[in-house]
Amino acid sequence: MTRNRLYRKTWGKVELVTGMFFLILMILILAVHMQIMLFYITSQFMEDALAASNLASAVIDIEEYGRTHILRIASPETAYVSYQEALKGNLQLNADWESSSKELAAGKVEILEYIIYNVNGDDVTVSRFGQSGRSTWLEKGGVGKIKAPDGTLIETTSVYSRIGFPVEGILGISTYAEKEKSVDVVSKALAASEAEQTGKRRQTDSE
Repeated sequence: MTRNRLYRKTWGKVELVTGMFFLILMILILAVHMQIMLFYITSQFMEDALAASNLASAVIDIEEYGRTHILRIASPETAYVSYQEALKGNLQLNADWESSSKELAAGKVEILEYIIYNVNGDDVTVSRFGQSGRSTWLEKGGVGKIKAPDGTLIETTSVYSRIGFPVEGILGISTYAEKEKSVDVVSKALAASEAEQTGKRRQTDSE
């Protein structure tokens, strides 16, 4: 009798420990799943913010376009300033470049790289802004041959940028993440122009 009672008590403890183990395991799996979803949402938001900021910085040289129909970014310096302002606004960063949402970025957001690819014929003028300063060079015959750091083939005037920021993970542990994005300025400009013309035609037709 005593042996059976001891067996049942031991077996009950084993069941309790096993149940606690699986409960903790399920909680950890759920936490990891939620963290992955949060990282995915943050990644998508950051990518959209980078694309919008890249486009906002692409101030086209209207005079040259009127003369030659070549779309190029007039002033790389002005474009970079516009990019910084747009990025701060799109990510809602304060004066210290920190986000009000810790789920988005757990600390300071840094601009690691900003590159303008001005295409003229078969040549590409590259203007790069990084943490070490600015550099500019000409890639003769570079159209369709050179690539942005994210692998995008440069065929038209484009803008690339890359940022870095800390992300808070499980148990409050922060990891450093980076996000990059290239935008084809010409395609976006032509699409916007076409949409504007379509809107005007519809307005005219309705009148």
